[in-house]
Amino acid sequence: MTETKVPMVLRKAQMEFKSLKLNYCGSLGNQSYFDQQCPGLTQASTYTFTPSTGVLIGQEQDYQCSAL
Repeated sequence: MTETKVPMVLRKAQMEFKSLKLNYCGSLGNQSYFDQQCPGLTQASTYTFTPSTGVLIGQEQDYQCSAL
């Protein structure tokens, strides 16, 4: 399995990831949700980020984020 590094930047209420600008849609428990257009249900957002573990899940992919 090859490891590909993909930059992810959090700026205020927006995440930049894979040339996408994702909006912060809200948090439930320890998970934060991001999407281009926030859906009516927060947990229906395309991307889920867990800051405590650095895990980003979206579009059937899991990413491990590391602070630089």
